[in-house]
Amino acid sequence: MKKVLITGASGQLGVSLQLDDYDVIRTDIFPQVDQENFTILDITNKDKVKNLLEAEEPDVIVHLAAMTNVDSCEGNYEQAKLINVEGTKNLLNNFTGKFIFVSSDYVFDGEDGPYSEDDNVNPLNVYGKTKLEGEESVRKLSNDWVILRTNVVWNIGGNFKASFADWVVEELQNNRQIRIVADQWNNPAWTVDIGQVIETLIKYDANGLYHHGSSHVINRYDFACMIANVYELNPSLIEPITTKELNQTAQRPLKCGLITKKLENDFNFTPSDTVLDIKAAKSHTEI
Repeated sequence: MKKVLITGASGQLGVSLQLDDYDVIRTDIFPQVDQENFTILDITNKDKVKNLLEAEEPDVIVHLAAMTNVDSCEGNYEQAKLINVEGTKNLLNNFTGKFIFVSSDYVFDGEDGPYSEDDNVNPLNVYGKTKLEGEESVRKLSNDWVILRTNVVWNIGGNFKASFADWVVEELQNNRQIRIVADQWNNPAWTVDIGQVIETLIKYDANGLYHHGSSHVINRYDFACMIANVYELNPSLIEPITTKELNQTAQRPLKCGLITKKLENDFNFTPSDTVLDIKAAKSHTEI
């Protein structure tokens, strides 16, 4: 049985990544007491990374750990680089097996999305730049790698700060007005779907760069309204605004999203429907 080490296993994607057919070692800087085979790991600590990898000898690393708060990254470049770039290098420098790195559509500038694997990268913010540097480290330091770019990673029901969808549900359930940008376009990816893609990449010993997302590129406002409708919450509480009005710290690429044709062709992958994903997530939380 292959041994798979997951970094960032306490995050919304890490929790959704089950990998039942593998010997899984879950790691994160924060403890997760209800998970088996869980190890606290700070990927920025070279010695701790080296010692753990020597002790566990994993066949595969699924690298999910990252600084993902885009605005926090913008104001803390050194910290973002330490985690997203140097932490990635620490793993790669002590590992020779299959390395799966989850990246982002924020490596693009959003001028002409959605994007394929062949399109030119041009990140606008620190988060995107450090994820791209992480990608470059993977290509340079690993002989057996997969880079999986995805976008607007979401989950509902786990109370994860990083989940846009969780936040929308919580705010609307509390009858609070929310302002959502209507000019940022992506094809949002449910963590359960991403987890299944990662399992497929491991199963078929994939190599190279892949893009993942749902079947339709939509704006954030429409995504929020879909969530409200499925959860039978009040969509009139959602106010559409522009990115300029929101005045976020970090510049956002506007017209993004990812083309999944390569994933479809190589692994018979079928992109999911966002509304059906939201309904499935709702049914999961009601069980």
